[in-house]
Amino acid sequence: MNLYAVVLAGGKGERFWPMSRSNLPKQFIRLFGKDSLVVATAKRIGKLVPIERQYFVLSKSLSLILKKQIRISRKNIIYEPVGKNTAPAIGLAVAYLEKIDPQGTVIVLPADHIIKDTDKFCRCVKFAYELAQKDYLITFGIPPTAPETGYGYINIKEEFQRDNGLLSYKVWRFVEKPDIKTAQKYLKSGKYFWNSGMFVFKIKTILDAYKICLPDFYRHLKEYQKHIGTKTQNEALNNLYYNAPATSIDYAVLEKVSNIIMIKANFYWDDVGSWLALERHFSKDSSGNVILGDVVNYNTQNSIIVNDKGLIATMGIDDLVVVRNQDVILVMSKAQAMQLKELIKEIAKNSRFQKYL
Repeated sequence: MNLYAVVLAGGKGERFWPMSRSNLPKQFIRLFGKDSLVVATAKRIGKLVPIERQYFVLSKSLSLILKKQIRISRKNIIYEPVGKNTAPAIGLAVAYLEKIDPQGTVIVLPADHIIKDTDKFCRCVKFAYELAQKDYLITFGIPPTAPETGYGYINIKEEFQRDNGLLSYKVWRFVEKPDIKTAQKYLKSGKYFWNSGMFVFKIKTILDAYKICLPDFYRHLKEYQKHIGTKTQNEALNNLYYNAPATSIDYAVLEKVSNIIMIKANFYWDDVGSWLALERHFSKDSSGNVILGDVVNYNTQNSIIVNDKGLIATMGIDDLVVVRNQDVILVMSKAQAMQLKELIKEIAKNSRFQKYL
């Protein structure tokens, strides 16, 4: 396969604060196993794409962490001047790769997901590669197991093609994160899948889509390409991002084209989007608590307690998240876990506290 991997590794991971910080965000933390999430991502796709064909999109500051965790050449790191969501990041990477191999095909992977069943994952990628050669833009849909309000959804139309038990469908639309009643309807219908944020497409096919859907940004991408490998590359990159829209590829491109195919994923997937994800990956005690580190509980139920030093002792609490990491202690209700970014905004308003972010 003439396949390249683009790993989006520049996220902030704010819903895992305080363990996830600006200088060590979630994708670089070893919380769910011996490897960090980004290392696990590189190893997983490494079954199909050797490390020299893997490219990582992130900031210069995070690249230092990346190189400590993965033996990667400088040429395989694509710097973002500032995070502006997935449409600019993917466009930047694809423009870079077109200079290397204009006939290539790309798989785009977030760096911070958990995927099990690597063999099944690789089979889905191979199927996606074959469909992409027919000038389709391929995404992977995760069969929903609950009325999840924290994910975007893919609404499918009729079945498109089968391959050794794998199913693909034409895509009707992408929809944003729903409220609980809408999510319940999606689950019941069987026509909606969680949007995994993973994509496969030929370089030419996705650039053609950018040209149609984001013509101004496409023009700046082509101008940037002229400067790759020259002394003016950094200046051109800054100009590109100055003119880049802060938007997702789903909203800016994929919702506006008709050649989208979704493969129904047959592997385990979790985007571990908040502290609540620990309940899916760690066993609970007899009172329903997930405990990591030194903790003593008395009459405490259904809570997540993470401690990196000393002792945490609790009494009479229920449905809380308690995290002690270095110089910060977080206490919040589980019901508010998905709104943790709002607390971070409050902290950021006080210059005295910004060092804790």
